[in-house]
Amino acid sequence: MKLQQSLMIIMGLILFAGCKKYLSEEPKKQASIKTVDQLEALVDNATDFSNIASQTAAYSTDDTEIPKALYQNNSTAFTIDNLQYYVNSVDGVVAAATDALWSGEFKKIFTANLILENIDQVTGDDVRRQRVKADAYFIRAYSYWVLANYYCAPYSAANLNALGLPLKKTVNYTESLKRATLQETYDFILSDIAEAQKVTNDDVESLRPWRVSKKAIAAFLSRVYLFRGEYDQSLAQAEIALTTATAKLVDYNTLVPGIPVSYANPAATLKYVEQNDWAASKFLYWSEFYYTRYAYTGAQWFVPSNGLLALYDTQNDLRYKSFMIPNGGRRFSVVTPSAFRYTVFNDGRYIPEGPSFGEVLLNKAEVLARKGDASGAMNTVNILRQKRMSTYTALTAIDKDDAIKKVLEERRREMPFALRWYDIRRFSVNDYPADNVTVVRDFFEVNLTGVNMNAPKTYTLSANRLLVPINGVEMDASKGQIAQNPY
Repeated sequence: MKLQQSLMIIMGLILFAGCKKYLSEEPKKQASIKTVDQLEALVDNATDFSNIASQTAAYSTDDTEIPKALYQNNSTAFTIDNLQYYVNSVDGVVAAATDALWSGEFKKIFTANLILENIDQVTGDDVRRQRVKADAYFIRAYSYWVLANYYCAPYSAANLNALGLPLKKTVNYTESLKRATLQETYDFILSDIAEAQKVTNDDVESLRPWRVSKKAIAAFLSRVYLFRGEYDQSLAQAEIALTTATAKLVDYNTLVPGIPVSYANPAATLKYVEQNDWAASKFLYWSEFYYTRYAYTGAQWFVPSNGLLALYDTQNDLRYKSFMIPNGGRRFSVVTPSAFRYTVFNDGRYIPEGPSFGEVLLNKAEVLARKGDASGAMNTVNILRQKRMSTYTALTAIDKDDAIKKVLEERRREMPFALRWYDIRRFSVNDYPADNVTVVRDFFEVNLTGVNMNAPKTYTLSANRLLVPINGVEMDASKGQIAQNPY
């Protein structure tokens, strides 16, 4: 009971920091933290840590499409805040009442800093102390990587002196909020990862997959180095991660039906697979994960674009048949026109974002393709496809360019929405123009308060818009310290 009371005090402090904009508010008091148990319990608050609440991931990429007819007939199915992200409006995002992604990730960073400030003073087992310390460093590194890949320019030699992030290393409210450079931000992320690598746990802990391990770090580094264009390092880390004995591919042929949902006027029955019914007590333990992280949308509707749907073999690809729900808009009273819905876990709220076995295979395949090993790339991709197709046919590639194209298409089929924003950004700055993506919206004029359906408008996501504006509330709370991105 005493431990529970202490944790309530600590969590109250963290929640206070989040709702009062931690970046500008002094915590009222330092909670009574005395044991490793208390700090470990914070790390084990997996439901809180696993959510990445990104409207950008849900609405801003070419994976999403809201046709004009869909909006005209069902305008109440989409909020004006979501539409600001859909058309990538700088003014609309800045003017929103809040930004759950920014505040949510800095809340995690605050918790990590709270742990690091107390871990060497509390009583308890030294082995657990070192494990919790490694967890805190990795939590902070992961959140900073996420933030950097939304609010900062894409990583490239030309952007290293561009605006990075406020580097919060303590819970002290007087710590500067001035944005570091992008180079300094990545140096900080990698230094935290280096500290996390001191963890003694080699492989993913199946009962607590949100805890850090050497294999989880290797899986994440395969992503980090891929995004930095450091292909040899990405490949080396992928090879380490793939030696896991815990994370594993799920054969989608083994998925069983979930609970169907029926509607009237007009009659319709939507069929789901079992994951759609899973609550946190199950989806937090998704066996493909090295490290538990989910892209989250409270709207519960990832609206797949025609371009995304066209990439699937609709007869044999179980990702399409299991997760792309025809007429899924009925969940939101959408009847005309019929609209697809992408849903994986918990009635469409959560889709995998953390490092997974499938992602690591795709990281490896992409590196091999970019290095000119077309057959090696296809062999690696086909390991994944064997677990995703009802009737499996191996992919082949005739040359490097064909291999890159097919790997990137497979990547998009495997991880829509969650990683697409990240990928579009890195494609824009690498040395391979053929993978560049231009996001175009054929929609209506969207202003700060509504949508003018009498004014059709085409929006194009330009290269200098591949970073999310910082919310005006956050900037005001910083009292002028946080600079806005240039547009």
